[in-house]
Amino acid sequence: MKYLVDKFPQATSGQLSWARSRCVCAPALAAVAIKRLGMHKSALINNVALSTAISRYVPVLEAVTFQDIVDKGWKHDPPKAISDVLESILGAVLVDSAWNYDLAAAVTQFVLSDVLEVLTPTLRKDPVSDLMIWTSCSGCRRITFQ
Repeated sequence: MKYLVDKFPQATSGQLSWARSRCVCAPALAAVAIKRLGMHKSALINNVALSTAISRYVPVLEAVTFQDIVDKGWKHDPPKAISDVLESILGAVLVDSAWNYDLAAAVTQFVLSDVLEVLTPTLRKDPVSDLMIWTSCSGCRRITFQ
C-alpha cells in the first residue's frame, strides 16, 4: 500500500484501495506467477484434476496482458492454487528474511512490478460492483442473483 500512496499521493483512500485490490486479486497474482516466475514449470502437483486445470489455464494467462488483468480481471478465473502459491512464496520471503519488512516489500514490489506499472487511481469498477452501486443508489436494499 505504501507503494501506491507514494505513486499516487493525490488519490483518495477509495482509489488506493481499489488499485490495491486489483493488484492482489487472484487473476493478477496468477498471471504474475505464470508469466513472471514460470511457476507452472516447476510446481509439483499430486492432484490430476488440479494439474489439468492449471495446464489448461496457463495459455490464457500467458496470452493476457497485465493491463487487461488490471482492467478486466473479473473476466478471468484461474485455479486459485496458482495465486495461493505465489502468496506463499512471498510470505516465505518475509519469514526467511527474519521478518525484514523492507526486504520483503522490495521483493514483492519487484515480483509484482508488471502489475504495479499499469495501475492507476482511476480504475473502473467491475460490472457487478457497478450494478450494486447503481441499485443501492436507486433505493434497492436487497439484491439476489439467480
